[in-house]
Formats: sequence, C-alpha cells, structure tokens
Amino acid sequence: MSAADQMRAMLDQLMGTARNGETNSVKYNDPKVCKSFLLACCPHEILAATRMDMGECPKKHDLALRADYEAAQKQKDHFYDVDACDHLTAFVADCDRKTEQSKKKLAETQEALSDEVTGKANSVHDLA
Repeated sequence: MSAADQMRAMLDQLMGTARNGETNSVKYNDPKVCKSFLLACCPHEILAATRMDMGECPKKHDLALRADYEAAQKQKDHFYDVDACDHLTAFVADCDRKTEQSKKKLAETQEALSDEVTGKANSVHDLA
C-alpha cells in the first residue's frame, strides 16, 4: 500500500465516506457490511493469524463506513451491538464445540499411546 493510499485510508477513517463530497454506493447499514467490524469486534479480523483463524470475513470491512456509523450512532442507536453480540455468541459456541472435539481426540490418542507404552514396559520387564 502506497503512502497516498495510507493517507486516503486514514482520512476515510476520520471523516467518513463523504469527505470529498462524493457519495458512496454502499452505506454502513447495507446488509453486505459487517456490523461486528463497525463495532471493532469482528472475530475474522481479531483472530487472524491464530489457531482459530477463520479466513476473511465474507462481509465488507471499510474504515470509512465505520466512521459513518459512529457519526450516525451519536444521533440514533442502531442496536448493532445486539447483532454483534449474537454473532460473537455463535462464534464462541463454535469454538467451544471445536475445543471439545479436540479434547476427545486427544484423550483417545493418549489412551492408545498409554496402552502401547504399558505393553512395551511389560515386555521389557519380561525380558529382565
């Protein structure tokens, strides 16, 4: 990203999408926009490059739209926090499910290894 692009992104973040007088076809309340991102809590972004990385968010992330949302939020509550909470709750439930599956798989693996080690230890004792 060039310096000009970085400056443009910073201005969009601070002043919103209509900073130059042009109108953007996508508004912050469009269903294609990630409501969790507008609240700075999208799990796709937070957990990037971790074990729970989910890949890119299928919805639009734009700092200018976040600035527009924050300006509109000061005038009227849009209750996006409720939608974001539902999204995060579903994500946490999915993570818990994956963790439980991993724990079960680990327990099975440890049992198999424990049985194998016990068998080898008994054969060593028989030889002695």
